[in-house]
Order: sequence, then structure tokens, then C-alpha cells
Amino acid sequence: MTIVDFLRLLRANLLLLLAATLIGGLLGWGYSALQPRIYASESTGFLAPGNTENSVIAAGLPSDSRASSYLALTNSRAVLERVAQETGQNAAGSLSAASVPDSNLIRVTATSTDPEAAARLANTALQATADVAAEVDPNSPVRVVPLSDAQVPTAPVSPNTRNNIILGAAAGLIAGLAIALLRRMMDVKVRSRDDVRALTDAGVIGTIPEDTSLGRKGTEAMNLDPRAGESIRALRTNLNFVSVDQPPRIVSFTSANPSEGKSTIASNLARALALTGERVLLVDADLRRPRQHDLFQVPGDVGLSEVLAGEVQPEQALVDTGIPNLTLLAAGRTPPNPSELLGSERMRALLKLASQDYFVIVDSPPLLPVTDAAILSRAVDGTVLVVRQGETRKDHLEAAAESLRSVGAHLVGVVINGIAPGKGGTSGYYGYGYGSTYHKSHEKYLQGSSSAGRKGRKRNKRRS
Repeated sequence: MTIVDFLRLLRANLLLLLAATLIGGLLGWGYSALQPRIYASESTGFLAPGNTENSVIAAGLPSDSRASSYLALTNSRAVLERVAQETGQNAAGSLSAASVPDSNLIRVTATSTDPEAAARLANTALQATADVAAEVDPNSPVRVVPLSDAQVPTAPVSPNTRNNIILGAAAGLIAGLAIALLRRMMDVKVRSRDDVRALTDAGVIGTIPEDTSLGRKGTEAMNLDPRAGESIRALRTNLNFVSVDQPPRIVSFTSANPSEGKSTIASNLARALALTGERVLLVDADLRRPRQHDLFQVPGDVGLSEVLAGEVQPEQALVDTGIPNLTLLAAGRTPPNPSELLGSERMRALLKLASQDYFVIVDSPPLLPVTDAAILSRAVDGTVLVVRQGETRKDHLEAAAESLRSVGAHLVGVVINGIAPGKGGTSGYYGYGYGSTYHKSHEKYLQGSSSAGRKGRKRNKRRS
């Protein structure tokens, strides 16, 4: 994984990481809230010469062994019993003592859930340590002299709520990253251009957003939302440049599985091409589940099936879509042998004949459920494979591409459909921001396209 991939992963899982961090911080705060408040207080004493009280400062430091023995007395039974007698509290486990480096000071620390009790324990423990030390070793060259009384603490030393929140948030962030990485490693869905290239060895020639306007029917389909319209026009441009020397005239659109958007993209691309003045024939070759007649709101009783069966002539089955330069050849009735019809020489001849006067777009069946699309792909100049981001499985896409390669089909490229808003940056796609300026230019484009369509119709009339 590169740094760019990691940054994309962070951006794609930003909400997860924020939520995990917040939950971790809340858990740290909750842990602190459930813990008892512990207060600590300290009292200080001198290890002074045992023969005079006036030579404390001038005395040399006692030996380390002597100091250690006095520190050990702090938690001895004798000291604990004296502390219990004077304070009425069990001090076991709440006392500690330490020597101050490079000095003859010792410090006794007491902890308690009551700040006043902590101060009382510290003072009592220091005096008890001094008394017990004097009783145990009355001829000792040093003695413990209490120096400063312990003060009542104002804030607890435990739990450290701030540190717990920070540690909890850090743990939550790490857990969120682990989940994001695990999801990435276990993700079986197509998400990005890199996924497409790795699985198909083909480039991405179009990225279509998740937009309800793309599914509009009839005349309403001419009014796409700006972002959707721009993506279709970008696909149209890319399709024109996939092969400069031998541009395709017959292009089929297929997908690995149903409901990935191939029919919708094919119909919208046909409209976009027709608006430029190009004569377009849209052929609905999905004989099992035809959709184009419904998308254009035109009759679909007679169509490709009847033409291939020899029941009607091709020109008798063509349907006017109401859009200049765009003609539809609907699927017709569902035959008992779709694969045989689509793989027939008659189908190949029909497409070749149509390509002399039209740019032919073929809406093919999905590849994995049936063999229709693979058979049909040999009769076209190129095939475009449509995948739906976040829904198409990687193994299905790989199997679909292999199905096309196995029959010698020319895979022109892949269109990634259904890109959700805000997902473009994480997958290597580009988002768009449109304001009033764009809408004005969009209107001018539509007007120019209509004018180009009228010019194209005039040329076609003169040609015919």
C-alpha cells in the first residue's frame, strides 16, 4: 500500500475513525468516572545525628543502608499498629516512603479516598516511623526528625481522567484503523480504478454518479442533472477516442450481473451521441429482460427477435424515439432460443449493415447468468463492461472479463456506475462542483446540441 492509498483509506473511513476515536475517549472517561478518587499527601522528615538536635544541617548524610532500614519501617507492623491506634484507620497498603536523592530527607506518602484522612495518615506515619526507629535502635547515630506536616490535597492523584481519555481515544483510533485495514483486505467488491485495472487489464472510460435523473423515461430523460449529464458526455468523448485509427461503429454494453446499470447507460449515451448530430441506432439485444422500449416509452412488441426470425424486415421494426437522430430497435418478444439468434450470421449481418448508416449501440444481456453477451461480443467492434461501485463482486468482474477474452472479444473499456456522492476522491475519481455559471453554460450546450442535431438531419436528408 502506497502513501496515496493509505490517505485514500483514511478519507474513505473518516467517519469510522472519528467514531472509533470518540468512543475510545468516552470509554476512557467512563473508566475514570467509575474509579474511586484517590488523594495523596506527603510529610517530610530529616535523618539527623542522634546526639544533638542543633546539628541537623551540618551533619553528613547517613549511609544508604541506614536510610533504607528507616524507609522499610514505614510499612512495618509496629508503625501500622501505631497509625491505626491514633487515626482509627487501617493504613496497610496506603503508605510509602522514599529518600530524596542527594539529601538527608525522607518523604512519607499516604493515600486515601478522603483528602483529610490522607494528610492525617502521612503525618501520623512519619511520627510513628520516627518513634519506632528510636525504640528499635536507641543507640543509632541518626534519628528521624519530622520536618514539615502534610497538607490536605485539593485534587486527586488517581484516576488521571485526562490521560485516560487520551489513551482511550488513541486506542479507539488504532482500533478504527485496524477495522478499516481489515475491511479493505476482506473487501470483495469493486471500489476503484485500481480494482478494475487489476481484474480486467482494461482502462476506465467512464465514471457515472449515483443519480436518479439517469433513470428518467421518455422525454424527461433529456433533462439530466448537471453532474449526471457531464459524466455521460465524458463517456461519449472517451468512447470516440478509444481507437483513433479504427474507431468502433458497433459497441455493445454489458455487465457481469443484472441491475448494474448497463441499459440505463446505453440509453443515455445514445441520446448524448444523437445530440451531437450523429445518427445512432440503439439495439436492445437483451432478449430475456428487455428495457429500452420502457426507457423510451415506445412500443416494444415487434423488434429484434422478429427481424432475426425473418418475420419482418429491419426497417419495419425500427421505432422513432422522438429524439432527433436516435432510432430504436426494440427486443420484441422473448424467443425460446436467444443465444442462437444473437450468435447467428443474420445478427452479424444486421449489425454490419446498420453500421453503414448509424453508430450502433447494443444493449447486451449480462455475461455471467447467460452466454448471450459473450456470443454477441464477437459480432461487434468493441464491448464496454459496466460495473457498479460497491456492489459488483471482484470475482464476478474477473469472470466477466475472462468470458470476453475467451471468445476473442475486444474489451474497449470499463464504466464504473453508481459512484456515491463524496466517494470520488477515495476511489481516484473526480468530483464536480456546479454553480450558476455552469448551469448557464449547460443550457448553451443543450442549445448548441439541438442546433447540431438540426444540421445533422439536414445532411442526412440530402444524403438520402
